[in-house]
Amino acid sequence: MKAIKSYPTRVEADLARMALDVAGVASVVVGIGVGMEGGMEGVQLLVPEDQVEAALAVLDDA
Repeated sequence: MKAIKSYPTRVEADLARMALDVAGVASVVVGIGVGMEGGMEGVQLLVPEDQVEAALAVLDDA
């Protein structure tokens, strides 16, 4: 799995994950939001290595 985007909140990351799900791209959200428990890295959206290009295309169109 490869992190392709970071989001400040879990809600934003989940919305991106849902868009990927609709397009048939597997994804996972990990982490906590910046404002929660010191999560400075934000929330990461991960996809399989072989689906990175497809995922980025979906998210660019969203």
